[in-house]
Amino acid sequence: MTKQAELAAKLADHERRLIKLESVIGTTSPLRKARRPRPQSTLPQHITRLRDSGFFAQPRTGDEVHAQLKSTYQCEPDRVAMALLRLATRKELRKATKTINNRRYQAYVW
Repeated sequence: MTKQAELAAKLADHERRLIKLESVIGTTSPLRKARRPRPQSTLPQHITRLRDSGFFAQPRTGDEVHAQLKSTYQCEPDRVAMALLRLATRKELRKATKTINNRRYQAYVW
């Protein structure tokens, strides 16, 4: 065999090995665009952002939180109430009471 033929055989072998390794590792080829997963914004994440911005410095009821979220996250008020309850269970919010018109409501504070 000539040097050219030996070199061509080695290159072909290396190409074959690289293709096999890339298929095992799962890297994308440069011709194919890699997909970037979009970060999902869930209802608890929106409520946590409100908490971090200081919205829960005063006790807030579920209806107040729902009214604040209307512009950024459309959902039913009962979903907001359930999300608030779950965040309180995970100790990411604290429960409190709020009196409006001589009536006590469940509220959340941080």
